[in-house]
Amino acid sequence: MKISVFTLGCKTNLYESGQIIAALNAKGYTAVHGLVPADVFVLNTCAVTGEAERKSRQAVERARKLNPLCRVLVVGCAAEKNAEQFADLPNVTFVKGVSDKTEIAERIEDLGTDVEQLPSVFAESVFSAQERTRAFVKIQDGCNNFCSYCIVPYLRGRSRSRRIADIVRETEQVCSAETVLIGIDISQFGKDTGESLPQLFDALRNVHSRLRMGSLEARVVTDEFLESLTHVDFCPHFHLSLQSGCDSVLKRMNRKYTTEQYMDAVKKIRNVFPDAGITTDVIVGFCGETEEEFRQTYDFLRQVHFADIHVFPYSPREGTVAYGWQDTDGAVKSRRAEELAVLKEQFKRDFAEKFVGTTQQVLAERRRGDLWQGYTRQYLRVYFEGETQMGNIVNVQIKEPYSDGAKGEMI
Repeated sequence: MKISVFTLGCKTNLYESGQIIAALNAKGYTAVHGLVPADVFVLNTCAVTGEAERKSRQAVERARKLNPLCRVLVVGCAAEKNAEQFADLPNVTFVKGVSDKTEIAERIEDLGTDVEQLPSVFAESVFSAQERTRAFVKIQDGCNNFCSYCIVPYLRGRSRSRRIADIVRETEQVCSAETVLIGIDISQFGKDTGESLPQLFDALRNVHSRLRMGSLEARVVTDEFLESLTHVDFCPHFHLSLQSGCDSVLKRMNRKYTTEQYMDAVKKIRNVFPDAGITTDVIVGFCGETEEEFRQTYDFLRQVHFADIHVFPYSPREGTVAYGWQDTDGAVKSRRAEELAVLKEQFKRDFAEKFVGTTQQVLAERRRGDLWQGYTRQYLRVYFEGETQMGNIVNVQIKEPYSDGAKGEMI
């Protein structure tokens, strides 16, 4: 029996799909990543926005087009939020929430719905099947922040951390050129177990892989934390979550820092890693954001001068604290997002310019035509010619800004 496991949403979902595949293969099935023709489809869904939830429902129809006689099993956040939206769809035989997704391997033949109580401790035991040049290792799940716009804590549960010894075992096993440590909010790692991120990196000193991290909160950036990163093969790229560069908006969002504290974290990073790539997310038009508040955000972004920014117009999410609050006109959101899109392109070009004339280590991830594509340690996308193999780390001399990154020549 062939089983297709299709992932929507975040890198944590992608990792968990790998766990599902590993569990299915261990049971004797043939399971693969991606929406491809199969007898059974497992859809690992997302509900971070209404659009993500809609795409999760659409995935059922996409599976049916590949095989009208297939069976579809739905798991993940969209199922956790509202299992009924899938239960009555054609070909859907089983719906499961977020808890212990690998249990789906035991329930391929089951019918009905099973959305269990969310766990209070990290209890996963199956390592993820890795099929990409960059490996992901999950170190944490859940979130305690309860930002006023965000549905995730209600779907993923409270923060729970994986034990360091278990993380080290999996990181050693995947044997990848690059490993990314991920979670829903890895800044909370160890708060529930008495361990810490500095202790984790100390334990990873002898791992033969360059290490990268998922999204972080500014409050985790301490001198002790940054010092611990200098003792491993660390990629100096920090995705430092911002959301707004205006303190009054941050307060309405229930973000637990100020722009001053955020800038202090940026300065600490650049003091230890001068060429670090610092990227972020920004929400425009959050609940009555005024023109003055937006201008404060715009000016703060320029002050930090990020390597890249990801811009999202605010979308009200039912079930969150902010749902029903005063919204911002859609045309205003679009105009502000367009302004930041222009700033984003400027940032990306300026970041690429910094490395022109330097030699950088690039992970060869894919080839399109005559050019390889991959990322430097600082997360600059590089296009280059040369003979190599996917998954190799090669030295590339950066020649010029190009497309959404830089162009270089392999040495």
